[in-house]
Amino acid sequence: MTLDTTALETSATALIRTVDALGAEELAAPSLLPGWTRAHVVAHLALNGTALAGVMDAILRDEPVAMYESDEQRDTDIEELAGADQADLFDRLLAATTLFREAVEAMDEKAWTGTFSRTPGTAPVPAATIPQMRRREIEIHHADLGAVYAREDWPQDFVLDLLDVVCVDQASAGPFTAHASDLDRAWEVGGPGGPTVTGTGADLGWWLCGRGEGGGLSSDAGPLPRLGPWRRASATAGPTPER
Repeated sequence: MTLDTTALETSATALIRTVDALGAEELAAPSLLPGWTRAHVVAHLALNGTALAGVMDAILRDEPVAMYESDEQRDTDIEELAGADQADLFDRLLAATTLFREAVEAMDEKAWTGTFSRTPGTAPVPAATIPQMRRREIEIHHADLGAVYAREDWPQDFVLDLLDVVCVDQASAGPFTAHASDLDRAWEVGGPGGPTVTGTGADLGWWLCGRGEGGGLSSDAGPLPRLGPWRRASATAGPTPER
């Protein structure tokens, strides 16, 4: 399996630049995620990168492990790291980025056919989805920081990948069609039929992954469809970004 991680590296670099520019007060300010400061978002991204690197290392050694010991432990670890000082938090994000990159580079053809789980006993997730999963974590949560980067800054190839995933994951909210006016593309959500929801690809992706109330979108049949939370682990897409 040959991977081109250029887009992922570009996303990671942009995130690091944003976080590096945030002062202590800015990190302590609320993010766009309810109950989380920007420091919580950065802590989650650091711990997520480290966890995925650990998963890849374990798969390579044929000793699969779960990403997180439990949801409770994950939340505790995020809370603890979010309370670290600015320099320590930034260093953890940098270290996680390096660990993740090195883990991807070490993976071989056989390892990419392996699987892992989010927490012990949960559904297996293909290892081959890890790079795309990590990029979704970075791009979505970069926008969640509510700093200089927003969904409008998402690269077009990322928007297409995100819509391919979320339109499957939100099938229970359908049927309806998501029409990305700027991409000249449409996705059936939950099968054919139902209203057509139109907007930019970024606005559709933001709404479908549980952010906002559908700003910039319109439906040709009344109110926008009611969505479920985007927290499901998909057999093809891997665990979605938490929160």
